[in-house]
Amino acid sequence: MLRPIPVQLLRDMVTIKVCTGMDAWQNPTWQEYQVSNVHLQNTNEVKKTKENTEVVLRSILFIDSVRSAPQLDYDALVQQSEAAGKPLRAVATDSNGNQYGEYEVITVDPVPDVPSNRVHHVELGLV
Repeated sequence: MLRPIPVQLLRDMVTIKVCTGMDAWQNPTWQEYQVSNVHLQNTNEVKKTKENTEVVLRSILFIDSVRSAPQLDYDALVQQSEAAGKPLRAVATDSNGNQYGEYEVITVDPVPDVPSNRVHHVELGLV
């Protein structure tokens, strides 16, 4: 069983932006969700996307299944956003309200908590 992510690390906040469609001028419209108690970590990890292309991730966003709120189905949000015409976006801010930047979500990796049958945390790969 994995130990919980320490509370001291979960000080960031993220705005998840889901594309809901395009307006008359082909500009995307977004639905936003505020998720608190997350952790943004810089990286330069190479990952394969579902299209089997290699990308270098700029950051990984850790979303705890217990302490982060609200709980969202990130796989479904990625599919919904892509079906509407744009990839899922994430705008991360620190505990002081300083914005880290706006990222595109490339991968969604739920990390299981073995031997129990639940998700320990979700890792969003960002570029």
